[in-house]
Amino acid sequence: MLSSLQWLCLLFAWVFTTCTGYVLDPDWKALSSRQEPVTVEIQHMNDDAVVFNGFEIAKCGTPDAPTPQFNNIVSFLYFAKLHLQAVIDDAQQGVLSPHGYAAFFKSSTNIRRVTGILQNILRANPLIVDEDRAAIVKTHTPQPRFVCINEDDASVANITKMCNRSLRYGINTADPLLIFPGKERIAVCPSFFRVAHFRPPACPTLTWDGKFERQDMALMRTTFAYFVYSLAMMYNRDMWTAKLDYGNLSDMQEAVDLDSRQCMHNPENFGFYAGAVLGNCTNFPKTKGRLDGELKM
Repeated sequence: MLSSLQWLCLLFAWVFTTCTGYVLDPDWKALSSRQEPVTVEIQHMNDDAVVFNGFEIAKCGTPDAPTPQFNNIVSFLYFAKLHLQAVIDDAQQGVLSPHGYAAFFKSSTNIRRVTGILQNILRANPLIVDEDRAAIVKTHTPQPRFVCINEDDASVANITKMCNRSLRYGINTADPLLIFPGKERIAVCPSFFRVAHFRPPACPTLTWDGKFERQDMALMRTTFAYFVYSLAMMYNRDMWTAKLDYGNLSDMQEAVDLDSRQCMHNPENFGFYAGAVLGNCTNFPKTKGRLDGELKM
């Protein structure tokens, strides 16, 4: 049962949301035991980093000296795990999923590969890094590590500049996360702490010919979807190679237009799909071609 204080917090959140229209992210510490299906354990490391649900967190504060940034990212990782499980459960339905699996992954023969990548993110499985990075971290398979970027730290000025670049997905005016090919580090940009992470995106509408509007990236406009997009690329190095060869997609319709092989090499498809499940979106372009023996027109 929720305590009186927890009910008061929920009431405040409801009033705040009703009055402002801004969806608050919940605090992981406010859950009751019945609502807690994931492990809440924070382990200390030798370099002042901590481990939470398999993810390392560095330069964000610690449980002994908590900061708003530390509490924010721990809360995000806690609830990301819950939402990831919902995405995996939906993907298990394959083309019968109501949330766009058929549009973004085309065939139920891809279920195992799709859920495998999502399970890697869910479990925070070790990453494979390049030789240069392995020599520094003393292993070829380190854990993914979130590192908070301080705008006032001159030593990371270049990363701060990258964080503040214009972002086509329209999450904010800057990237919430940055990843680096062959590395295990995920830069947590300042803009990450300025938005609600799990606010359901506005579900996209279709044009008269049954397609997404061009330049529409609606399903990626949530930090959770961007997180899935970023980590999918880290766990599948072929995706990064494909992006170097073919570049970034410009909208959701381009992602839908990919075939059953190409979609598995495109991290945006994973981000869009995660956003669709988060937003409970069910209206997608019909896929032309043969899917699992059934002709879809």
